[in-house]
Amino acid sequence: MWYGVQGDFSSSDTKLTRVGNLDLHRSLPIQKKLRRFVEDTDGSVKYYLHSNDSRKKDGGAAANIDGTDGNVMLEKPEYFRRVEIYGTKWLYAISEYELPGFVKMSRKTCSPWYATFNAAGDTAISACFLTWDGDQIARDSDGLVVYKSGAPRGGNGTDWDGTYRSLIGMPKTNVAKNTVRGKCKNGTHHGFGRVYSEIAWLYRIEYAEMNCQAEFTETLTDDGFHQGGLGNGCTVADKEWTTHNSHNPFVPCGVTATLGNNTGKVTYKVKNWAGGGTDKDIQVTSYRGLETPFEYLWSLADDLLAWHKQDVSELYVCEDPTKFTSPADGATTVPAGYVAETEIPRHSGYGLTLSMGDHAYGFIDAIGGAANKGVCDYFYSPITDGFTDWGWYGALLSAHAYAGTYAGFGCLHTHRRSSVAIADIGFRLCRF
Repeated sequence: MWYGVQGDFSSSDTKLTRVGNLDLHRSLPIQKKLRRFVEDTDGSVKYYLHSNDSRKKDGGAAANIDGTDGNVMLEKPEYFRRVEIYGTKWLYAISEYELPGFVKMSRKTCSPWYATFNAAGDTAISACFLTWDGDQIARDSDGLVVYKSGAPRGGNGTDWDGTYRSLIGMPKTNVAKNTVRGKCKNGTHHGFGRVYSEIAWLYRIEYAEMNCQAEFTETLTDDGFHQGGLGNGCTVADKEWTTHNSHNPFVPCGVTATLGNNTGKVTYKVKNWAGGGTDKDIQVTSYRGLETPFEYLWSLADDLLAWHKQDVSELYVCEDPTKFTSPADGATTVPAGYVAETEIPRHSGYGLTLSMGDHAYGFIDAIGGAANKGVCDYFYSPITDGFTDWGWYGALLSAHAYAGTYAGFGCLHTHRRSSVAIADIGFRLCRF
C-alpha cells in the first residue's frame, strides 16, 4: 500500500531504486492527484481545470484563467510519508493511507506558474492573460503576443509595451520578500519552499532519478516505469538575456495551459531575441501542472531562512505564514516561528546528499557532487576566504535561465539577503 525510492548516502549515483508496491510505481496515484484549479477567495475549489487542457473546466466547458474567476492554483494532495535510514541507506516512501510510521503531509496549493500583481498593483495573483488561436498562442501581424485587455505588466515594470520586450502578461519580479508579503491577501503567501520540496520528491519517486535535468522522454521502460528526467528548462545565454530585456521574464504566465496536468514541453517563440532580428524557440517544461519547475527564474521562499554564523550554517523553516518575516541581516536571535531544519554547507558546490531530518524536506546538506553525480543541483553560499558578513540570508530556489546544470529541484541559493530584489527573481503564490 506504499511506494517509494531508496538511495545511499555513500554513493553519488543519481539512479534510485524503486521499492514498495511496483504496481503503484506504474499507476502513480499520488502524483496523478496534482491538478490545476480555480480557487474561491477563501482558498476552496471553485472548479477544477481539465486534466488535458487548463483552458477548460474539468467537465469540458470554457474556464476563465485570467483571474476574473479567482486565482489559478495547483493542488498538491494530502498523502502520508515515511523516511527510514539504515546505515548509509535511506528510503523515502509515500502512501495514500495512514500506515504505521507514516506522517501526514497536508494538502498544499501553489500557483502553477510564477505569479504577478494585479493591474492596480495592490494584490498578488495567479492568472494567465494569453489569448489563443486554436491551440496556438494568438499573435498580431508583427508576431507579438495578444493578451487579454487589462493584463498587468510584470517583470520590473519597465514600459516596453507593444515591443518584443513587452512585460505584459509576464511574472512579477524585482520585488523583495516583504513587498510580496504585503501584496498577499485573503490567506495567500509566498512560502514556496515546503510545497516545492514535496513536489520534488514526487518527481524523484516517479522517475527514480535525482537528476531532474536528465533527458526527457515520454517512453516508458519495458516494465512500465517513467525514465529519464525533465530535461533542461528555458535555457538562454546570460549576455543575450541581458541584451534582450535586462534579465526580465521572457515567457508569459500560463504558456503550458494546453498541457493541463500532464508532464511535457511546449515551444514558445520569443520575437527578435536579444534585438538581433532572429526569433528564439524556448522549450517550456511543465511537471504535472507545475510550469517552469526550474531554470527560468529564481523563486523566493518566504518560509525559509539561512543563518550563516561563524561556526555553523543552518537552514530554518517556518510553517506558520503569519510569522513569515525578513529579519535584520545582523540579528542574533531566531525569528519567532522559524525552526532549524538542517545544517547546510559552508561553501558553494554541487550537492552530494539531501537532508533527511524530521520533516524530510530534502535540502542540500553536503557538497561534493557534480552535474551528473549526487543531487546534481548546486548550493550557493556567500562564504569565501576572508568572509565576514555573517548573519541572516534569504533562500532562493530553482535557478535562473542561464544557470545550466546548476539548476534543478534541489538547487538552493543562500547568497542573497532577504531584501534582494532583482529582475530574474519571482515568486509563487501559495496557500496552506
